[in-house]
Amino acid sequence: MKKTLYSLLVCLVIAVVIFGSKVFFPQTNMISSDNFGYYLHLPAHFIYDDPGLKGDWIDTINAKYKNTPTFYQIMQSPKGGTIIRFYAGMAILWSPAFFTAHWVAGLLNQPADGFSAPYQWALILYGALFAVIGLFFLRKVLLRFFSDGVTAITLLILYIGTNFFFFTTIGNDVPHVYLFTLFAALIWYTIRWYESHTWVHALLLGFVAGLIIAVRPSDVIFMIIPALWGVTSRDAVKERLNFLLKHKFQVAGAVAVAILLFLPQLMYYRTYAGEFFVSVYNDAGSTLDLSNPRFAYVLFGFRKGWFIYSPLSLLCVAGLFFVWKYQRVYFWPVLLSFLLNLYLIASFTSLVSYGWRAFIQSYAILALPLGSLVYAVSRLKKIWKALLLLLLLPFVALNIHQAWQIRMGVIDGSRMTRDYYFRIIGKNRVTMDDRALLLIVRSFTAFDSIDERRNLTRSLLFAYDFGDQPADTAVMHQPKSLPGMFKMNSGNPFSPGIKEPYDFFTENYYFYLRAGVWVFGFSEDIPGKLHLVFSTKTEDGKDLKYRAFTFSTLQKEYKPGEWNYLSADYLTPEVRTKDEVVQAYVWYSGQGEVWIDDYTLELFKEE
Repeated sequence: MKKTLYSLLVCLVIAVVIFGSKVFFPQTNMISSDNFGYYLHLPAHFIYDDPGLKGDWIDTINAKYKNTPTFYQIMQSPKGGTIIRFYAGMAILWSPAFFTAHWVAGLLNQPADGFSAPYQWALILYGALFAVIGLFFLRKVLLRFFSDGVTAITLLILYIGTNFFFFTTIGNDVPHVYLFTLFAALIWYTIRWYESHTWVHALLLGFVAGLIIAVRPSDVIFMIIPALWGVTSRDAVKERLNFLLKHKFQVAGAVAVAILLFLPQLMYYRTYAGEFFVSVYNDAGSTLDLSNPRFAYVLFGFRKGWFIYSPLSLLCVAGLFFVWKYQRVYFWPVLLSFLLNLYLIASFTSLVSYGWRAFIQSYAILALPLGSLVYAVSRLKKIWKALLLLLLLPFVALNIHQAWQIRMGVIDGSRMTRDYYFRIIGKNRVTMDDRALLLIVRSFTAFDSIDERRNLTRSLLFAYDFGDQPADTAVMHQPKSLPGMFKMNSGNPFSPGIKEPYDFFTENYYFYLRAGVWVFGFSEDIPGKLHLVFSTKTEDGKDLKYRAFTFSTLQKEYKPGEWNYLSADYLTPEVRTKDEVVQAYVWYSGQGEVWIDDYTLELFKEE
C-alpha cells in the first residue's frame, strides 16, 4: 500500500490554517460587493419571492447591512426587465449553506432575512470547507503521478508560496477558490472516467463541469482538460475520437447533466429578461476585449501583476518543461488551458483584485507542472536541493507578509504602483506620503470629489458668458452677467460645451473636470431636469463613464425666479487608448423654459 502520510499531514495543517483564519479573521461583511450579486439569487427566490426584483426589500436590506454603495449587481435587460447581473452558479453552490443558515436563524431567534449573522457565518465556514475539499481532491490527483513526498512539497509550495494562501484565509474566496475545488474534482473524475469507463464517473464529470460553467461560463474553455487528457500525439487524437464514439451515451449523459445545471440561468433570463441569453458585460469600462489582450500588464504589472504578487507561480509555468519530459499524459490539456485562460484574463478591460485572483482556480491544474518540477528537483544532489530551498524561503516569507499587508490596508487591491510597491516592502504601517504614491482613489458612488492633497494644476477650459446671445426683450429678468444668457427648452435642450479626445486634456492616467453654471427659471421641473453632464466614450460611442448632476441629485436648493448656482466635479474613468472622447455640456430634459449664464469648465491635472 502506498504511504501517503506526509501529504495527508500537509493537507490537515492547511485545513487548520484555513478554518482558523476564517474564525479569527472573518470578513466583516461576507455578503457585500460582488458576493452580494452572487448571493442575491437565493433570498430573492426563497425568502422574498421576488426574482424580478420589483420590491423595495433590497433597499431595506442594504440600508441595514451596508452590502453595496451602488447597485451595480443589478441591470436592466434590453427588453426592460430587471435582473441580477451575476451568474447563479455560486448561488447553487451556496444552497446547502443558505438553507442551513435559514434553519439556524429560526432556532436562534435571529432575523431570517437572508443577511443576518447566521447567513454570514454559514458562507464563511462553508467556503473554508469547500477549499479543504479541493485540497484533498488535488492531493488524490497528485498522488496518481508523484510520490507522497513530492505531493506534500508541491501542495506546500502551492499554498504558502502563492496568492492562493491569501484568498483561502483572509481574502475573498468567491468565486475563484470554489472554482479551484471544482477544477481539482474535474481532473480527478476525468482520470477516473478514462480508467473505469463507468456511468457513475461520467455523470460526476458532467456534474462538476456543469457547476463550473454555471459559476463562470467563460471557464467552459477548461473542458479541454477532459477532452484532451491523455492525448500525446496525432494518432492519440484518432484513438480519443474512437473512444468517445464508443462511449457516446455516457458522453451524452455527462453533457446533459452539465446543461441541466446551466438551465436555471437560462430560465431566469427568459423569465425576467425576456430572452435566453443576456450579455452581462454591457459596461464599456468592464468588458471583454479579445482584440487587445494585455499580457505584460497581467503578468508583470505592479498594479496587480500575477508574477509580481505571487512570484512562485513562475515555478508552475517553468514546470511545463518537465511535464513534457516526464508526464506528457497531461501536457497538452494543461498547456492549452493555461494559455487560453491567460488570453481571456488579459482581455478583460477591468478586474479589481490582488495579484489577479482569476488565476486562483488554475492552481488546481498548474499543480501538475509544479509537481513535475518538484520531482525533477528531488532527483538532484542534496546540496542543490538545500540551496534551492533556501532560495524559496524569502519568496514564501514575502507571500505571507503581503497577505498580512492587505489585511492591514498597506497593500491596496487595485491602486498599486511600482514606486509604492518598493516603498512598502516589509512595512506594516505607511504614511500619507507613502500613500501619495498610489493611484488615484476612484469613488464607488455616483459622486467624485477632487483630491486636494495631490499636486494638481488648475486651468480654465472655457467660460461662456453668452455675450453673443442677446437677452430676450420679452423676458423680465436680467442675465447673471451682461449682456446675454442662453435660453433652453424642449426645442433647444443642449448648451455649448466641449467634446475632445482624452489626450487633448492630458497624457496622464486621470484628470478632473469641474463645471459650474448659473440657472434661472420658473418651471417646477428644473431641479430634476436641468443637468450638468459629463461623459467619456469609447471610439465606437459606448459610455465608459456618464454622469448627469441636477439640483435634486446634489441635494441643492433651487429657488424659482432667482439665479441659482449648480456645480459638480467629474473624475475621468480608466481609459486604454487615450483616443476616448470626453464631453461636458448642460442638458435640459424638461418641458418648460430655463436660462443659463456664466457656464465654466475647469481642468485639474497632474503635470
